[in-house]
Amino acid sequence: MYVDKRYNQYEIGERFGCSQWVISNRLRHFGIKTRPKTYNFVNRKYSYNRDFLKNITPDISWVLGLLVSDGFVRKNNLSAYFGLKLKREDEDVIFKVKKILKYQGPIYRGMSKLEHKGYVKEFSYSLLHVNDVNAVKELEQLGIRENKTHNEIFLECIKETNNEEIISSFIRGIYDGDGSFLFDKKRNSMCFQIVGTYHLMQEIQNHLMHYCRLNKTKLTQNILGTNHYALRYRGNVQTVRILNWVYKCSNHFNRMDRKFDNFCKIWRTTDR
Repeated sequence: MYVDKRYNQYEIGERFGCSQWVISNRLRHFGIKTRPKTYNFVNRKYSYNRDFLKNITPDISWVLGLLVSDGFVRKNNLSAYFGLKLKREDEDVIFKVKKILKYQGPIYRGMSKLEHKGYVKEFSYSLLHVNDVNAVKELEQLGIRENKTHNEIFLECIKETNNEEIISSFIRGIYDGDGSFLFDKKRNSMCFQIVGTYHLMQEIQNHLMHYCRLNKTKLTQNILGTNHYALRYRGNVQTVRILNWVYKCSNHFNRMDRKFDNFCKIWRTTDR
């Protein structure tokens, strides 16, 4: 199946009810050379709205926030592409982005490994992968580049709109990618958190202070010696104020279901 029908490892695993890693090990055991992970992607082009960056709407602003926080931009000798990879439980976001971009290609599914503190955990993911040299150039010009982990910025094209709905949609995209809603049951207390570079956190805080009437809070450096910081606001009043603003211009088609539903569930049962 892998050689003659060109099925990928994940598809074979799904067919026989086993892990992708089992299939990978069996291929190596029988001396079958595996294809590069990019095999299914390189040079496959599908139609989509190639002018999506020409007009920054709230929906596109949300997509840009996701690309800044959890997306990727890549270039090599074979192609240039961008996309979004999320855990399967948040696959709804992948399909919403696909619809916004009017992308006609497939959504890829697979298994990946995450190693942390000596432990290896397998997780399933969903992937949107778009081949487009020109779009990659435009994204780079906006500030979304390769190896962006320590170079994330609040995009000037978003700030320049001075449009509250577009700004909140962009921050919602970043929150859906790199944010979290925490709840301390013992204290009956909520907490809003986003992580990223110092510049990005500082810009987000400035907008939250302006639109949500918040005071300034200290940014926390997550890992000493790195440009990785956390922006946190604790307490029910502040957290609800922030998330009400983040979600007020949203709809089912431009937000992550899991985080929105979790916030609504806790909010309904919490003393305010």
